[in-house]
Amino acid sequence: MTVIDGLSDGELTGGKRVAVTGTIDLDGSVGAIGGLTQKASAVEQAGVELLLVPTRQGDEQIAAARAAAPDLEIVAVATLDEAIDVLVAFGGERPNPSS
Repeated sequence: MTVIDGLSDGELTGGKRVAVTGTIDLDGSVGAIGGLTQKASAVEQAGVELLLVPTRQGDEQIAAARAAAPDLEIVAVATLDEAIDVLVAFGGERPNPSS
């Protein structure tokens, strides 16, 4: 996401504190990671407002992350495009290639 933001005009996060986690496959799908609950707690303590997580984590792990970071908005995404849509809905700008 940082690379996309850096190579695009505008601001993908809309100036808000956002964290993302997960692997990104060549087809754009977002894969699961380890330590989601700990990551959610850490980013909440760092003042992050939104955390994007892989839907592949499963409902139980996502619920545990939400319980560990109750003041953090956690949104599960399945694809890179879906992550971008969430960031735009959160106030960010849709990436366009730099001029």
